[in-house]
Amino acid sequence: MKGDFARVTFDPARHYSQVMQQQGRVLLEADWNEQANIQLFLLRTMIADLVGSCWAAGTGFAIATQARLADWQLSPGHFYVDGILCQNETVCTLSTQPYAPAPADDGGNWANPPDTFALWLDVWERHLSAFEAPGIADTALDGVDTATRAQTIWQVRLLDRDSKQLTGILDAITAVLKVRLQAALSDADKKVINQQLADIDQLRRHLVAGTAPADNEPCTVLGQILGARATYAWPRLRAQLGPTASDNDPCVIAADARYRGCENQLYRVEVHQGGAAGTDGSPSGTNFKWSRENGSVIFPVLRADSTAQSDGSAQLAVSLASLGRDQRLGLAVNDWVELIDDDYTLAQRASPLLQVMAIDAAQRIVTLTVPKNVTAYTVSGNPAKHPLLRRWDQSQDNDVQGCVPLIEGEAIALEDGVQIVFQPGGLYATGDYWLIPARVAGNGSLDWPLASDGAPAALPSRGMHHQAVLGTLDVQGAYDECCCRLDSLCTLMKNSVDRRLTNTDAALQSAASLPVATAPKAAPAPAKATAKSQARKVTKTTKPG
Repeated sequence: MKGDFARVTFDPARHYSQVMQQQGRVLLEADWNEQANIQLFLLRTMIADLVGSCWAAGTGFAIATQARLADWQLSPGHFYVDGILCQNETVCTLSTQPYAPAPADDGGNWANPPDTFALWLDVWERHLSAFEAPGIADTALDGVDTATRAQTIWQVRLLDRDSKQLTGILDAITAVLKVRLQAALSDADKKVINQQLADIDQLRRHLVAGTAPADNEPCTVLGQILGARATYAWPRLRAQLGPTASDNDPCVIAADARYRGCENQLYRVEVHQGGAAGTDGSPSGTNFKWSRENGSVIFPVLRADSTAQSDGSAQLAVSLASLGRDQRLGLAVNDWVELIDDDYTLAQRASPLLQVMAIDAAQRIVTLTVPKNVTAYTVSGNPAKHPLLRRWDQSQDNDVQGCVPLIEGEAIALEDGVQIVFQPGGLYATGDYWLIPARVAGNGSLDWPLASDGAPAALPSRGMHHQAVLGTLDVQGAYDECCCRLDSLCTLMKNSVDRRLTNTDAALQSAASLPVATAPKAAPAPAKATAKSQARKVTKTTKPG
């Protein structure tokens, strides 16, 4: 959520049930947002607890197979993943779904699918500003924005069921677990990690042998693989304050560790290129970017023109609708920026960031440098795609993508005494992020929780996606649906073929048939209400081409 927020305070571990305003107090947006998060967490948890983590309402999201995979149809309706409502308003195909990913996934694409595959839902929330969703802005305010929105994104994706592809996912989990094991200090932690390694190894053996574990079906196993990163390798980070150079002498390190910024900030640390962490001598390509404004500094793009240079580089002239309302929220030479649009966001891309080399304030044109052998993202010229330029604030030790190499176990300085430490043993994905509120009050501090030993706590990243397996296609061309389907209670009652009178109905009817004075007490008839459970549909179809 890249909004202009003071902080994000909701934490389900605190078990708060509501936010209560007090008279005569300052109202912060963080309190209002926490109340919304409390209610949302309650609703989604209740749905998942009562019904399950993966289910469809009626015929929602049902698949109708066709000769070509791209033409497979997805029916309208509702689908719930971990209690999150996914809505499809109309019949669509896999290639024309509302938030279609491009490509379908690393395992293949709609035009050339593998022999056996699974279709799964990737569900996440996207933050939308008034630039990305113009309809939320009131024209009476003449361009002044107010609140933003969170939008549920669902994408039907493709997972290759080839054992080499699936074991590759498990191998990546195993590698980072071994890193975590080496860094573990207590015997209890080592015992837990060794058990996790054993669980992954058992799942790998079943995949290689082409069998499923006892009491497990392919749908369950695939769900475990898709959720393995969240289960075993969820990245964690600690934020802390480190000593900084003395105000009087930059060569002298001050004894105190405090936040030295002049303003309250909400720092955002976000993974750019995902993967396993590297080391000082061997970077892996996994990197991160950071913003002191939670990534909320954006500029609408009107046009982008590239000019090739004689040395193989290029210059990209980007015309902007504005250059920001002030210097703090504007652009400066040497800033690093990211060109994005709707396609870029939905594809979860991580293209190289570009550096500002010149600014024409009068014409609102920003010139960006595209180094040799670097391919810049071609931002859309269609206003309906909401092309934007986003500013990031890292400026030192950047790699070829304009980001900071991600190294675990070492303190990495951001600015003004703020440091971060990535905990060993995480598997990172593009878009993982952490929020660090820095406050001037209290002699300069971070609003960051502490562990039981008084040290900064290691917190999991925000932005983890939710997954659900829709169905699988085997080598015989049979598509097997994985989800549970439920009708409404009214529909179940109307369609029940074995309804019985309730105790009250039976007693009333029995009493009405006898004289009042001698009416015996009717024995209650057994109540029985049955619901038709819809069996999993297995359809034979020609393998899609």
